[in-house]
Formats: sequence, structure tokens, C-alpha cells
Amino acid sequence: MRILVLTPTFLPAVGGAELVILEVYRRIATRHTVLVLTPYLSKTLLKTRGSSEYDHLVNFDVQHYTDNFTFMKIRGHRLTGGLIPPFSLSAVSAIKQATNAFRPDVINVHYVMPTGLAGLFAQRVLNVPTVITYNGRDVPGPGIPTLWKYWHRGIGLSCADMTFVSRYCRDVIYGPTSQVGHIIHNGVGEPTLVTPEHTFSFKSRLQIMEDEYVLLSLQRLDYLKRIDIILRSMPEILAQQPKTRLIIAGKGTDLSRLKSIAAELGLADQVIFPGFVDESEKPIYFTAADLFLFHSTYETFGIVLAEAMNYGTPIVSVANTAIPEVVDEGETGVLVPTLDHRAFANAVLQLLSERERRKKMGKKAKEKAKRIFTWDTNARKYEEVLESAAAK
Repeated sequence: MRILVLTPTFLPAVGGAELVILEVYRRIATRHTVLVLTPYLSKTLLKTRGSSEYDHLVNFDVQHYTDNFTFMKIRGHRLTGGLIPPFSLSAVSAIKQATNAFRPDVINVHYVMPTGLAGLFAQRVLNVPTVITYNGRDVPGPGIPTLWKYWHRGIGLSCADMTFVSRYCRDVIYGPTSQVGHIIHNGVGEPTLVTPEHTFSFKSRLQIMEDEYVLLSLQRLDYLKRIDIILRSMPEILAQQPKTRLIIAGKGTDLSRLKSIAAELGLADQVIFPGFVDESEKPIYFTAADLFLFHSTYETFGIVLAEAMNYGTPIVSVANTAIPEVVDEGETGVLVPTLDHRAFANAVLQLLSERERRKKMGKKAKEKAKRIFTWDTNARKYEEVLESAAAK
């Protein structure tokens, strides 16, 4: 089977959606011929999210195009409330050229915005079965016009099939009673062995004492993640558990603001900003942490949650969007109301004081990750959907 994948972002930009495409298609590429079609990335995106650490895993061809022509350049399009969607005409041209040269049996388009029009063109004009994948920030949410939902519906229902990274994605677009498409969660790989020596060396490097609790928050440092709420919970945590350190790992546009908040709260000695964490070091971070903290205001899945669960790290997070679908309240973690730093602090303190409960949660978290969130299983599900579409 020859599979053409269209995505508006790919490596070296690193984020949840990019890693989904990498992990799924590097497995599918061992059995099928895969071509990923993606635009050249902007310098700003490369600076804030770029990394070459995953490049060696790419075992399929990647073809780039220049994304110059989009509906976003129409004057006043933002005033229409989403009536004029930000479809890319460059993507339409690129998929036509790639289809003529590559001759795919099936096309998988990630993100309706801005590449959905190209997917519709492939299905209806080029007559190539096309599967739409709703992923990442594609689903209507903060800052997304309400009218986009109808573009999402129209594009998806006009193509051969569709996949969603969570039930939340499908519910937002098609309603809670809908059964269209397929739910295929994001995944994690086989956990890497982390020895006590690794953990000891890690803590020594960050100057963390052995008797200190370690709280970890690792993600792209973006305002929507609202990591500042975690910072604001720290004074209350430290008042009862003074031997506690918070690691805020990652890079992004919100880093300087977060450092300023930490300084204002007098947390310079309790908060560590190690920067971007290489994939090879993530297992040590997760294993060394007593709790994983995550306070995003909008997630269509939250792949870092599954990664933490994969290493048996209990979670304190918030009950919004797709997070309760990943973290089972009271079973694999504790979920609190959004933007409530006091409730967040109380949940952290409660778990820090109950070691056995943390161990039970960590065990259940690891079991769930192994049972549901594995790349091998989910790559096979994508493959089955694509094979079915191609057969049509």
C-alpha cells in the first residue's frame, strides 16, 4: 500500500501531533511505502519548537512545499467569525503534484485547518480515498471560531473516513452521541530501564537532596498550559512540605514569564528550569519524580500524561477537555477544577502525605499505559483504517 500523509507541521518541529505522525508512520513504513508531505517551517517555529533529536527515527520520505497561498491572506477574514476558514491553497497544489508523482492508494490528512481543503480535493477531484485525522489544536477550542466546527464536519463527512485522538475530539465536532470515525489514542513506547544510579546522578546534577520530594511538570511552555497556576500553588505546598522541589522542563514562548513569576513568589531555590529535555533523558525525569503535575486548559489528548503514566508516575492535573479520558480520577491521579491553585496545592499535599496511595496510583497508571497507550497497537489501528479506506 502506498500512503501519502499531508500535515501542516512535522519534524524538526516537536510537539504532540508531530510525534504522533512520526511514531505511527515509522512503524507503518516497515510494511508499506510512506511519503509525508509538509510545508517548510517558519524560522519562528524552528526556534521555539525545533529539535533534531528525532530525525534519525524517520524511515520514510519527507517532501516539502512552500505555503504561500492561504485564505488567511484575505483581508478581513478574521472578522467573518470563521466563515472564511484558513485553508491553504498551496496544500491543494502540493497534494495534486504529489499524487501525480507518488500515485498513493490512500491519503491521510492531519488537521482540517489548514489542510482540509486539500483532503477534500484529493477525495472528490483526484479520486483518492482520503482519511481525515483530527489532531492537536485542530479541534475547536480557545481562540477557535465556532463556525469552524461546521467546516470540520463537512470536510470529514465528505472524505472516505476519519480518526480522532480522543472521544473528546469527536464529541466537540460531531456531538456526544455520534459514532462516526474511529477513536485512536496517542501512544507511548516500551519504558526504558532507569537504575537507582541514574536517578542519583540526575538529582545530584540538579542539586536535589535525596530527602526532597520531586514534582515534575514537562511540556511545551505555552500560555494555554497555564503552568503559572502550578507555580502559584507552590507557596502553600512548601508551607507544609518545605523539602519539595519543582522541575518545570521544556521550552517555549512562556518561559520568561514563568521565570518572572517564580522570582516574584520567592521560589528561586525551589523551582528548576532545566530547559528542553531530550527524549533519552525523559525516562529519568519521570522515574525521579514523585508526582507529575499538569495544568493545561486545553488538550485533545495530552501525550505527556501517557508518558508519565508509562513510568508509573501518579498525576495531579485538571478536569477539562480530554484529560479525564487519559487520567482516571482517583485511580491513576487526582483531577481538580481548572485555574484553582489552592485545590491544586491540596491535591499535591494529599498525595505527598500518602506514599502507599501514590504507589497504587503509579501501578495502575503503568498498567493502563501498557494496555491502551502503545504505539505498536495504535499504529496497527491506523493501518487498518487506511487499508479499509483504500479498499473502498
